[in-house]
Parts: sequence; structure tokens; C-alpha cells
Amino acid sequence: MAYNGARIDTSATDAVCITLTGEFELTVADRRLALPRGVERVLAYLALMEHPVSRTALAGALWFDTSAQRAANNLRTTLWRLSRVGVRVLSAAPDRLGLSLNVRVDVTELSRLSQRLIHEANTDDLSRLPLLVRHAELLPDWDDPWVVADRERFRLLRLEALEHAASALIERNHLGDALIAALASVRAEPLRESSRRLAIRVHISEGNVVEALRSYREYQALLWEELGIEPSGLMQQLIEPLTVRSGE
Repeated sequence: MAYNGARIDTSATDAVCITLTGEFELTVADRRLALPRGVERVLAYLALMEHPVSRTALAGALWFDTSAQRAANNLRTTLWRLSRVGVRVLSAAPDRLGLSLNVRVDVTELSRLSQRLIHEANTDDLSRLPLLVRHAELLPDWDDPWVVADRERFRLLRLEALEHAASALIERNHLGDALIAALASVRAEPLRESSRRLAIRVHISEGNVVEALRSYREYQALLWEELGIEPSGLMQQLIEPLTVRSGE
């Protein structure tokens, strides 16, 4: 639903969600609200902080290139615009702002899922793996310094989670799902050898020797072209029995 200054009727049970992977979205009961960019920035910052922050710190982070007074005025104007949407999104104290408890944030939930996959990788969390495969980069078109830092943090956390999930799925002989996780990691970081080794392990486990060798050669060529180096000894150990079998 587009932002036009009109109030939106919501109930306490309406699901309010902020999406930060891909484009920014604020949805209420599955209806998307189009917001001014300034409002999006305030909500995104608070969503990434995951706890209330002082109004001064918030204004200073978002309008760091202007005076403190101007930043404070910009924040007041932005909060007024947000109030016109008519959806309870913020929890406000005299000098602090945070998201309301009823607001769900995709990156927060995906980060928690990633942490669990890294440390435990139980069956329930592995069943939610498609969420992590589908949701990739955090606000890719935003260049705010505070977004860039969190984008890198989430990227690395997601990569580790995908790899741990792939390894756990290989151990459970769920090779199709393991390959999906490994290839998602490869797409996110083509030069990351640990992800490539997992994909090749799946091919070998499935008996797809030709596919394993093809994946290795593609990675070998990419690594040489980009960095002028060869794959590590761990990769060589993995692929050596296949080259001997194929007579290379």
C-alpha cells in the first residue's frame, strides 16, 4: 500500500515486517507500504542495531555530514512522516528510539538461524535452509557506512552457515540439499575455496566424477585469472584420486 498520508487500520495481531535483504520493505499484514527514503533509513538503522538508541546517536549516524541541530531537525521531520503512516513501528522513550516488539526483521531472524546452523545444525534449522539460500545481500544498493559494515558481517555469517549446513547435510546423505547450500555459498563468493570443496564433495559422493572435475577446473582457472595462484593442498588431496582414475 502506497504512502499517501492516510492512516492505515491495523490490529494488534497484524504482522509488521521489515525486510532488509534485497530492497527495503515494510509490510503490514502482507501489504507493502511505500515510504519516504528518510523513513526507510531510520527504520533500517534501528533494525540493524537491534536495541533502542539515543535520538542524538541516531540523528548523528544518519545525518553525519551536517550540524547536530540540523540532524536533530531532520530526525524530527522524519519521525513526523513516519507517524502519518499510522502503523505502530517504534517504541519511544524520552531520549531513546527502538523498534516495537511486534516488528519482525528478516536479517535478525536469518542471523539467528545462521548462528544456530553454525553451532548445531539440527533438523528443524536445516529444514529452514531455503530461507538462507533465498535471501542474500543486505540492502545492496545502499552505501551508508553503517549499512556497509553490517552487510559484510551478514555476508560472512551467511557464508559460514551455508557451509556448515552443507557439511551437515552431506553427513546425513541429503546430497541434493547439500549441493544447493554449497552452490549458494559459491555464488555469494566464487573465490572461497571451502565452498568449492563442499560442492565437489557432493559431486564425488553422488558418483559424478565428470561434474567434480569440471567444477575443479572452473575454480582452478578462476583462481589463476583473479589471483595468479593454484588451489590449496586440501583441494588437491580431494581431487587427486579423480585425476588418477581419469588418467590425467
